[in-house]
Amino acid sequence: MPQQRLGRVQWGDLTFGPGTPYAVTAVEGLDDLPDIRGEDVDRPGQHGDYTGPDFTGPRTVQLGLGLHAASPDELRALTLALRNATQPQRQPAPLQFLDQGTLVYAKVRRRSIPYDAEYLWRTGSAALELYCADPYLYGLEEQSASTTTYSPAAGRSYPLTYGFTSVTLNTNSDFETTLAPWVGNTATAARVNSQAHSGSWSMQVTPNGTSATPRSESEKFPVSAGIKYRAQGWLRCVSARTLGLNVNWYDAASVYMTTSFNSQPVAANTWTFFNGAFTPPAGAAFAQLAATVNGTPPATDLLFGDELAFQQDFPTGVRAYGSAGDTGRVTAVNAGASDAFPVLRLDGPVSDPAIEQVTTGGILTLDADLQAGEYLLIDTRSRAVLFMGSSPRRTWVRAGSSWPVLQPGPNELAYRGSALPGAPGQESLLTITWRDTSL
Repeated sequence: MPQQRLGRVQWGDLTFGPGTPYAVTAVEGLDDLPDIRGEDVDRPGQHGDYTGPDFTGPRTVQLGLGLHAASPDELRALTLALRNATQPQRQPAPLQFLDQGTLVYAKVRRRSIPYDAEYLWRTGSAALELYCADPYLYGLEEQSASTTTYSPAAGRSYPLTYGFTSVTLNTNSDFETTLAPWVGNTATAARVNSQAHSGSWSMQVTPNGTSATPRSESEKFPVSAGIKYRAQGWLRCVSARTLGLNVNWYDAASVYMTTSFNSQPVAANTWTFFNGAFTPPAGAAFAQLAATVNGTPPATDLLFGDELAFQQDFPTGVRAYGSAGDTGRVTAVNAGASDAFPVLRLDGPVSDPAIEQVTTGGILTLDADLQAGEYLLIDTRSRAVLFMGSSPRRTWVRAGSSWPVLQPGPNELAYRGSALPGAPGQESLLTITWRDTSL
């Protein structure tokens, strides 16, 4: 929380203020308004001016310091450390007011560390003048927000059907192994394409004429408690028989628990549709689909199964909705009192990305394609556009574009772009970075 007490001040590796040997005795220019550079012009033949927008000049911050040491040698060490930390600079560096949550970008322009023989035993003083070509006061914390490009909602899918198929047995490439005869039964199972109800393939079970209830079983697949499932598919037999499309239930250790039966009589050589809904019993973790012949058929009987499936069952009348989509919008809050200039990062894949400042209506559009793994950095203050953070691409900015700024308070931005060929469903990301800004 902001406080009036100045507290600690950070410059490079040195910290001034409470708990340090450098006491801050005075600060000037931090909360002051820098000199105004007005764009006023005279009114010819009239009193007064035509007034234009006001801009500020650079900011100058002056710090008074008190040095406190335990001996003259320690005082000398403090003096040398301060001198070394305040050398002439090529570029501004952050001057941070840690307890006030503020920083400015400054260069040391003046340094005074007077020598007073009467007070050099353990104490000294210093004065620093720091020049801020950028007069803004920035929040200490850098903030960021992200959004993906706009994507429309998927909507509803028609016709109304059951939710999803967990496994469709008759299209399994390992049909002979995943639909093996029951252990202890000498019936044979095969995958054939001569007796299919529809499509190309079906299963065929040939009983041996002696084993009771010959059947063929699928692999086990996981189920969830409280979810209703549906076993369905087509069965036929060469003779009139009672057939079943049943579900075997197993616990988490794959130990058999019980069977849910769905049997009905079928006419000879007639495809009959089986469709049953089941809820897993308590403790069930796996299900297994079983096509069976009830009783002991002769060796010539053949059981066929086609389009066998095990599905999660949605209640009647409930439609499955697609994804809600993404608005591609994000809100950035500037808690300062002046416009903030954000840095934008665009991560591909995306074609012709555009960032709209919804609050003010300006749009920045780029004629560019970014592949997956490529990104673009945009500094809205300097208006630098850097591909992969280093290669200038200012020419990608479409004529007539507006550079987004963050006004004081909440700002809504929208991110638009087109998918690249060959990258459907891959999302591009816009990341906005800014600091609260005031003068």
